[in-house]
Amino acid sequence: MEIFNYKKINQSEYSNKDPFPHIELDNLWNESLLDQCRKDIINFSNWEGEKNFFAAKSKKYTRKYNDFTSSIKKIIDEMNSQKFIKWLESFTNEKELKIDPAFSKGIFTAGGIQSIEKGGFLKIHADPHWNPNIKLYRRLNMLVYLNKNWEDKWGGHLELWNKEMKECEKKIPPLFNKTVLFTIDDFHYHGHPDPLDCPEGISRDIIFTYYYSPIKPKKNFSYKESDNYNAKYKQRYAGDFKKGSFLSRILKKIK
Repeated sequence: MEIFNYKKINQSEYSNKDPFPHIELDNLWNESLLDQCRKDIINFSNWEGEKNFFAAKSKKYTRKYNDFTSSIKKIIDEMNSQKFIKWLESFTNEKELKIDPAFSKGIFTAGGIQSIEKGGFLKIHADPHWNPNIKLYRRLNMLVYLNKNWEDKWGGHLELWNKEMKECEKKIPPLFNKTVLFTIDDFHYHGHPDPLDCPEGISRDIIFTYYYSPIKPKKNFSYKESDNYNAKYKQRYAGDFKKGSFLSRILKKIK
């Protein structure tokens, strides 16, 4: 069974995009395999945790490879294969891409599965792009959406915002067998910031992974020891974050 269609992509198709380098690709994964992943995540119960704070709500996740079903493992294994890495390098202009070094030992922290239910959201943010544990720069994010019959009115679109946080320049619907890839830096702001308005029992599900490099980015890279693990969240407008939660976070940092 062919798991993935290695479509040829020109560098310009990726690099010359606003507001930052990205691409969305449809129907590249084996449909029956991906549909089994969809069913497996719907029935999944062994979640590692759930994020509920000012910038994320009802976001269940796990990165534990040994807890994945066989169908999810097949997708994750393909994403982390050398063939896949070479394909990414062919159009992203990234060099010496690496996967999580612990992956070969059956441990996986650079990706996994996520599920967000009605009312859930992930505020606009830029991801940290230095991993102090493995001493590598995080360069790429890949998301594979698993949501069949997703209705536009439910929301959940991936929003890509410009550097100044003045405008959302792209909205990508979380549709089944859609793959999104984008480059990480200090100003590559993204998220799905408004609460999902889907029916009860429906969730926004993805398989995701990160790719690293030992090569330091030439621009838009800052390093602060205290922020190594922290995303940089941004408000789209005053009051976008709940005041109580935001104030609590500030007080926590002061303490």
